[in-house]
Amino acid sequence: MVDLIPGMGNVNWFGALSQVMFWGGIILLAVMILIVFFAIYYVTGFKIKATVIPMYGSGKDGVFSVGKPKKNRIKWIEKRTAWKSLFPLFNKKIREPFDTEFIYPGNQVYIYELNDEWVPGRINVDKTEKEIRAEINPVPYYVRNWQSLTYQKHEIEFAKQDFWTENKYLFITLGVVAFNLILCGAVIYFTFKYAGGQGMKMDALTNAIKGIGNIAGQAPK
Repeated sequence: MVDLIPGMGNVNWFGALSQVMFWGGIILLAVMILIVFFAIYYVTGFKIKATVIPMYGSGKDGVFSVGKPKKNRIKWIEKRTAWKSLFPLFNKKIREPFDTEFIYPGNQVYIYELNDEWVPGRINVDKTEKEIRAEINPVPYYVRNWQSLTYQKHEIEFAKQDFWTENKYLFITLGVVAFNLILCGAVIYFTFKYAGGQGMKMDALTNAIKGIGNIAGQAPK
């Protein structure tokens, strides 16, 4: 292929490839540095440190089982009317913020997670004659509030379920797949139908061009 293009055989491909790799490496390094700076800027925007403790169970008699605590970070959004958590990354979940009394020094909050909703944890200190004990308990009225809201949300979601709502994404996917298959079939059909004649014409033209040099000529007198 190189021999068919005049001048391409004299190109220093090794030198050109080295230049491409050099500048490609510079661009890749610059992109990585920008990503690191963006990540630092994004994470430092979540200034409130959170200890999230999952809660499981039906909540009968106010009894829940507790899972392993997780670390997270939070920031204010929407004119300090809501919270957004760092994890999961780039999530769009908007959370109701806690009262200031549940934000402890060092911008630290303790959170109980119930049905994907957050309940503030309150530090209770009990003092006896011999010792002082402290424990973190969920705020009762928040638990009742989020339970009722969750039940209402589930009732609304289940009431709206029908055949189309449950299966619309499946039908949309099947429709897109069928459309792509029909389109591919049409392209293949018209390619085989019309490409054969055009190929024969191109072969005839190529042969005619090659035969020009074989035409007998007569020198002028």
